[in-house]
Amino acid sequence: MSVSPAKFEQKGEKFIAKQTDSKKKKKLKKVEDKMLGWGGRDDAKLSIPATVILRNMFFPAEIRADENLKPELEADVREECMKLGPIDSVKVCENHPQGVVLVRFKDRKDAQKCIDMMHGRWFGGRQVHASEDDGSVNHAQIRDIDAEVARLEQFGAELEAD
Repeated sequence: MSVSPAKFEQKGEKFIAKQTDSKKKKKLKKVEDKMLGWGGRDDAKLSIPATVILRNMFFPAEIRADENLKPELEADVREECMKLGPIDSVKVCENHPQGVVLVRFKDRKDAQKCIDMMHGRWFGGRQVHASEDDGSVNHAQIRDIDAEVARLEQFGAELEAD
């Protein structure tokens, strides 16, 4: 067996260019124009999602005492906020000492409407404070420090008792 480099030679005296199909050429042009063009991209409304923080919605002790309160609160907030526009999620931060509920809207304009409607409103005997979340704080991770210390001391006492 022997291997040699390929030799590219023209068959015949003249170079005959390959004929391109006009239908294929038109189709390629159409696809290229669609890929490189602006078609439909600027027609759709640009929606920027935003999260609203609702403070003073509950006391953490209330959530711990009544297991039905969290789903009821979530449903009430969802129902009220759905009137303003589409929402992605509603999250009740049950351990947050300020009683925080996070509502994620699909559009920032709807979130601003929610802030205007909910800020200063009374809910369960408490005045609600509504603002837009800047994303710097994870509200789900915040806990009441006094309750956390008491919980850890109780856990330490249980470990020492055994």
